Amino acid sequence: MNKIERLSQPEAIRSPEYRFTKQGTLIFITGVPLSGKSTIAPLVVSSIEGCTLQPMDIIRLVAQEIESHKPESERNQFVNYGSCDGYVAVGDGSYSPQSLILGFNNYSEVVCSLLRNIIPKLEVQGAQNVLFEGVQLTPSIVIPYLNGNSRLIIVTSDAHKLESNRRKMFGDNTELIERYSTDRLLLLQREIIRQSEQIPQDKLFCVDNTGDFRYTTAQILQFMCKTGIIEPTPR
Repeated sequence: MNKIERLSQPEAIRSPEYRFTKQGTLIFITGVPLSGKSTIAPLVVSSIEGCTLQPMDIIRLVAQEIESHKPESERNQFVNYGSCDGYVAVGDGSYSPQSLILGFNNYSEVVCSLLRNIIPKLEVQGAQNVLFEGVQLTPSIVIPYLNGNSRLIIVTSDAHKLESNRRKMFGDNTELIERYSTDRLLLLQREIIRQSEQIPQDKLFCVDNTGDFRYTTAQILQFMCKTGIIEPTPR
């Protein structure tokens, strides 16, 4: 009961510290699974007035539903896998670094194909400023949407942090530990960084998340403030 009372106190609610300098801003946060992006994204969103969070895992479910209604011969099979096991739909389904990356890119493309229909309709839905978060948001896919104030943020990690996060998330589940092995995650991270070389430097921010996630969040907000994407809200 005391816990509920403390949560209901007015001081627990704080106003966003920042606002966008232009309407129609899109922020894309990507990074490999277990990098911490899904923890950071809500903190960034809650700090910016009028910012809406859209996890790509929700869009993935919509993509799966759309594909399931197509004739079986026309379905994109990659939508039923994920970033670390899409290789199963490549060739004979055997694992290799090359098939992992090919499966990852194909999986990302089918999920993100819905952005072409979603983004033009955001303003009509009253969501002018949106932060999309997901591993599927590869630089190659996002680059056409990086107009005006829009930016791509890549959250990176290292082997030690990924292993720590995996233990917290999956415990001793051997199937998930194998699927999200450190080797696979680091291969995908290198692929994301490789693709980012085509992004103009003023549209991209790579941030290390091997320390405290709150510090990482502060770095992202600082980058957005310095580059004029957001500004402090008037007090």
